Amino acid sequence: MMRIFFLLAGTAFGYVLILSGVSNYDVIRDMFLMQSIHLYGVLAIAVGISFLLVFLLKKLKIKALLTGEAIDYSNEPLDRNHIIGGLLAGAGWALTGACPGPALAQIGFGTLAGLFTVAGILAGTIAYGWNRN
Repeated sequence: MMRIFFLLAGTAFGYVLILSGVSNYDVIRDMFLMQSIHLYGVLAIAVGISFLLVFLLKKLKIKALLTGEAIDYSNEPLDRNHIIGGLLAGAGWALTGACPGPALAQIGFGTLAGLFTVAGILAGTIAYGWNRN
């Protein structure tokens, strides 16, 4: 039953990503070129909702859905790797017009570029894993 819930939630999330334009390369490009503020509003709403939901998760002490374990909210101190990772993620986002969520939405929507973006995300994740060990 949980798998069906997550499938439906992911499908709905992908639909919202497509509808809001965050998976459209032209919309992303216009945002980075400061020609459109549309996505800044979408991002601001997403950040606000995220803050509210994390606050509620902490306040209500909700456990992880799949494992039932307590959620760890500890923070790592900022270091050089966070800066490098952020710059790489930003460069990938600027080049492809998508981060992981919108890249999967692009595939679901039938955009061929999404396949290359997801392949790049997987390659970067694998490279990180090899480098970390």
